[in-house]
Amino acid sequence: MTFLLVALGLVGVEAVRADDTLGRCSAGTGERLRFIEDRLEERRPYAQYWWMGWTGFYGLGTVVQAVRAGVEEDDSKQADLVVSAVKASFGVTRLLIWPPTAKAGAAAMRVVDPRDESACRERLRVGEELLRQNARESESRWDWKRHAANVGINVAGALIVAEGWDDPSRGWRSAGIGIAVGEAFTFSHPWKADDDLAEYEQRFGQSA
Repeated sequence: MTFLLVALGLVGVEAVRADDTLGRCSAGTGERLRFIEDRLEERRPYAQYWWMGWTGFYGLGTVVQAVRAGVEEDDSKQADLVVSAVKASFGVTRLLIWPPTAKAGAAAMRVVDPRDESACRERLRVGEELLRQNARESESRWDWKRHAANVGINVAGALIVAEGWDDPSRGWRSAGIGIAVGEAFTFSHPWKADDDLAEYEQRFGQSA
């Protein structure tokens, strides 16, 4: 109980400090900053869990399928396992190179010390760009090119196994599973940032 009270007290102190810092900004700028920082931090946990979960899933898949392929004696099974390992490695590489922007929360804008109104506006500029970038990534879930690429990669893998190793049932079954996993990956991507941007622009208008 004592620990909980201390923790709550520390949170309260940090909130007051943040308020004091933004208090150097004009009322309008400070209000915009508070909105953006609150929303960016609110979206951070899910983005972090999503990124870690899918990176771990694809990473484990790469290792397991590669090991299984190394000891498999059936040629068509081995080919299918190799294809699966390569597809999983694509997933890991993509996540490591292009993690979701929301994963970092408001960290990039908090680097800018709002010591005066000019710095407050620079911090706001960075925050607005983060908000827009998160919204673009959120809306990309509906981009037909992403879904077409998912289908195309899995169909290519199926053709390798079906035509190259004369095992169509195994190849197309693997493609079906791969497409389903890829769609789950795409649609589960952090998705609320477009609503945050719409609410921000409704309340404050366009960019400050």
